[in-house]
Formats: sequence, C-alpha cells, structure tokens
Amino acid sequence: MTSAAVLALFDDDATPEVLARRELYIEDTARGSGISGRERSGGIIVHKPAAAVLLPSDLPALSWRRPDFATLRHVLVRFGFMLDRLPTGHSYESSTLSIRLDQEEAVVLAQHPSLVTTESATVDTTTTEMSAALERFAKLGAQRTRVVQTTRRTILPLITPENRGADGFGWHYQAQDGTPLLPQPETVQALIELPREVTELSGAISGETLVSFHRYGVLTKSRAIPLAPTVRFQLPLGPAH
Repeated sequence: MTSAAVLALFDDDATPEVLARRELYIEDTARGSGISGRERSGGIIVHKPAAAVLLPSDLPALSWRRPDFATLRHVLVRFGFMLDRLPTGHSYESSTLSIRLDQEEAVVLAQHPSLVTTESATVDTTTTEMSAALERFAKLGAQRTRVVQTTRRTILPLITPENRGADGFGWHYQAQDGTPLLPQPETVQALIELPREVTELSGAISGETLVSFHRYGVLTKSRAIPLAPTVRFQLPLGPAH
C-alpha cells in the first residue's frame, strides 16, 4: 500500500508554508526619453517543497529488473508557488516555475501534471511506466485536483512540463480563452531518481511571468523577472534502508 506521506503530496487542501517571496520587474522605458528602468509588476510566492522517499513497491515492477536498481533510491517531491497580485490594469499571460537540482546524478523520471489543457483536462497523457505510477499516486492522493475536475475547465490554464536535463526542469502555465492566470496556490510533483547514498536533495527555485497591460494606449506584453537571487531549498531524505 502506498504510504500516507506519498499521498499527502497530492493533497491540494493542505495549507502551504511560504519559503520565500520574490518581486518581479519589467523593463520600463519612459516615452520619448530612451531611458530605461525597472517597474515592479507582481511577484511570486514560493512554497516550501516536501519530499517522500518511495519504496520499491511504489514503483512499476518492470523497474525492479534494472541491473542497477539496488543502487538507486526514488523520491517524490512536491513544489508549489502562487503569483502575487498585479497593479490595476495588468494581467498574467503566462508563468514559468523552474527548478535546478544540485545533485548532478539526479534524474527527473516523471512530472505531474504531465499535461493539462482546457479541452483535455481528464485525458490520461502518460507514456511511460514511471509517469503512469505518478498519475496513479495523484488519483489516489488528491481529493480535488484540476486534472480530474470537469466543472471549471473553461478557466483552466494550459500546463506544460519542461525537462532540460542538467539545466533543470519545471512547468509552464499559459492563460487560455482570454482568462488571465489568477493568484492562487499551484502544486506540482516530480519523481526523481538518485544514487542510494544521497541523503539530501537540494537546489534552487525561480520563476518568471509574462504580463500584459496598456501603455500609451497600446496593449503591451513584457517579461517580468526577479532581481533577487533564486530561492534555495534543502530536503533531508535520511539514510537508505
């Protein structure tokens, strides 16, 4: 049976703990002056990640047949964030959450959500054994997730996972049907493979957005980025048994 600690990572009703806040800024050029500066435009609130070490029984049986399986451990990690409020007349068009791990040997095997769209929010898009296992955890552990909701699909953003290997991974949120992204808690999960001797998972979290607003009567879209450093995190995993 899958442990309660694993299933708890899919509980969208859990109150997130704030790890850090980052203000976001867009480039601001005064009309006719050619002088550019920075204008604050919203922000991102990063929630504290949580991790649960998986047991072999949590993983697909096919993975046990790997010759190096006994030298590995697998960790499920939940990340979360929330967009901060924008000035009047501004809207979030998209946002990106990016994570880069310190452990070079770490491999992201699967991400959840794997894909969410306004028209196919209930379609199973898993293509591998590991991603299928991750989707199974989600169905067991989540009481109310946007993957299974069908009553609000017209206001859901498009969510796309991104995996750039050694350069990190994350998720991209894109506004749909003219409905901007709203400041509300978002949670995602990643299934990560590590060498068995690794007892801590650490890394950096960052975020950026695309903001739309009217300037001098023209609809403008600008990238909003943080000026402060990335947000660091450390998750103790304990010794492997």
